[in-house]
Amino acid sequence: MLKHKYQFTIFEYSDQINNSAATKAVADCNKIFTACGYKDFTLTVNNDAGRKAKFYLNAFFAIIKFLIKVERGSVIGIQYPMLNNVFKYFIKAAKLKRIKFFGITHDIESLRLGGTDKQLVSKEITNLNFYDCLIVHNYKMLGWLKEQGIKSPMVPLQLFDYLSNDEVVKEPILSNTIVFAGNLSKSTFVYDLNEVGNWRFNLYGPNLKQDLMVQGNTNWQGVYSPDAVVQHLTGDFGLIWDGESIEQGDEIWGNYLKYNNPHKFSLYLAAGLPVIAPRNSAIGKMITEEQIGFLIDSLHDLNNITIDPEQYRMMKNNCLKIRCQVIKGDYFKTAVEMVEKQLSI
Repeated sequence: MLKHKYQFTIFEYSDQINNSAATKAVADCNKIFTACGYKDFTLTVNNDAGRKAKFYLNAFFAIIKFLIKVERGSVIGIQYPMLNNVFKYFIKAAKLKRIKFFGITHDIESLRLGGTDKQLVSKEITNLNFYDCLIVHNYKMLGWLKEQGIKSPMVPLQLFDYLSNDEVVKEPILSNTIVFAGNLSKSTFVYDLNEVGNWRFNLYGPNLKQDLMVQGNTNWQGVYSPDAVVQHLTGDFGLIWDGESIEQGDEIWGNYLKYNNPHKFSLYLAAGLPVIAPRNSAIGKMITEEQIGFLIDSLHDLNNITIDPEQYRMMKNNCLKIRCQVIKGDYFKTAVEMVEKQLSI
């Protein structure tokens, strides 16, 4: 049995990203790593000024100091991406101490940017193959990575956790209201939601242009921290959608939804909300199999969809079963245990 387990990541924060789901995902994984017996060596950096020479210098010395400290034969969990193009050299050097590395992949950058730049994809695949094992979002992402040349063993996460207090969720009462939460600067479709007349929409997040809002069925509910927002989401369903158009998903962000598990999916489940998502999304399979929402091809489809109270109650109850696991960190815990078996720890 392995005695020495560590986690290492660079946790960047600033006034601009403090309310970002990205910080919540990293912080939650840190907590779950600790619960699984991993000693924390996170480097926390205030990055208001952006990544400059001082940032890289601090990161370099922090990684060197960390790798000197860890015992021979240890295992290290890394939150990826992290200095992708240089961290592989630290991994290579640490192999001299027979240290094993595995990564939890929050994002596959080359795929997030479209997956069409072969040089960018090839470089990232090379970086990922330095890890002894990878935790990836789901089987669709696993398949794509394997097609691109990943040789390292991979474990599907299935669903990101969203740690939260186990507070009582309100009784399911249909109000024909849909919640959308996120950075609204890249979700300009929200300005056309007046065309979906059968539903009301509650929007949460920064960078809404109030002057472009059409009065009617859409209301902005403000900005909350990732930990607080889960208690403020008010509606029947959470919406997964991205881009400019209500007709179809964005070419880049919409394509990424075919492979990734959006963190807002976990947010909605933590809030006890069934989910609406694109039919071709990777999470669509789970939504259908677990009966925790429904799928659409276009937001116009919502004009023709009605949900009766009994059907909604069933979706809500199924959602609450998964919520119990999501808010406690069970998905990541299970994935870490699978990695440890894979690495014969």
